[in-house]
Amino acid sequence: MPDLIPATGALLERILDETHPVWGEGLTRRAYGQWNVAQARTAWGEAHLARMALVENGRLLASGKRYLLTTRLDGRSVPTLGIGAVFTPPALRGQGWGSMLVTAMCEAAAREGYEQALLFSEIGAEFYARLGFVTVPLTFCDIDLHKGAGAPAVTMRAGEDDDADRIVAMLAEQLRGYRFGIEHDADMVRFGVVKKRLLAGFDPRHAVEYFVVEEGYRAVAFVVMQVTRRGGQPDWWSLEACGDRDPTGARVGAMLQVLLARAPASPRPLIRSWWPSRFLPPQLQCTCFPSTAVTMMMKPIGGGTAVVPPLDASELCYWHGDAF
Repeated sequence: MPDLIPATGALLERILDETHPVWGEGLTRRAYGQWNVAQARTAWGEAHLARMALVENGRLLASGKRYLLTTRLDGRSVPTLGIGAVFTPPALRGQGWGSMLVTAMCEAAAREGYEQALLFSEIGAEFYARLGFVTVPLTFCDIDLHKGAGAPAVTMRAGEDDDADRIVAMLAEQLRGYRFGIEHDADMVRFGVVKKRLLAGFDPRHAVEYFVVEEGYRAVAFVVMQVTRRGGQPDWWSLEACGDRDPTGARVGAMLQVLLARAPASPRPLIRSWWPSRFLPPQLQCTCFPSTAVTMMMKPIGGGTAVVPPLDASELCYWHGDAF
């Protein structure tokens, strides 16, 4: 019977060898390995992130990432298993090892008190639906910024580690009124920024913009954005997360206007995000459409809720920066 074990040492290196062509983000194999190892060594990664392997007599059958999360569903904190990067070596595909890995991860998490599993599929819904996962609708939004008559009137500074607690509070307040989303702590906020900065450090095509507006020396609005330079085409701005103590989100809109105004002669970037439906800064216009590249899916495990209540995209507050 195969065993589910943490992947370390030579086993981890083999998994990274095989997954690099799929999830390498354009990095060299060496940089890809360093990027993965560095994430696992952060304060949040050490406690919440692990690469798992399904093995039998030393043979690697399948692998995946395990994320230990807390989500909020219908007003209740729910211990949640995140599953990512499920991979079966090409020579072993079609034999059920990927399904067995996911099942084993869910069973192990249920024994530890986790009530729900969450994943993001890049291969559609069919494979995971056979394992009991239910699709949760996701929407992408293309974001357009209105041009003001003058310079945007907001003063902002680079985000710092000490801002994390204030950002946690903003994200928690933002989550009110939505049925589902992630509950953050300060280490998770820092992890989200560090993960993007590490990628930018390994690949100059990427950059990270992390800014806050403060009042009384305290952050009251923030933006985290990954910029991808596309060489001859407009840059791609992926809004990974943002928030504002002002429920209108006006400071977030002003921050984005400032960032756009830094290079007025450059081609206007493509700005895209997963966007909470009721967060509408007055400077923004969002054009939303269903996600086709990624499918969010959930499943109750262990003693959790008997069924996942049907969720609409408008009932989610889930930022792209928290995808895995």
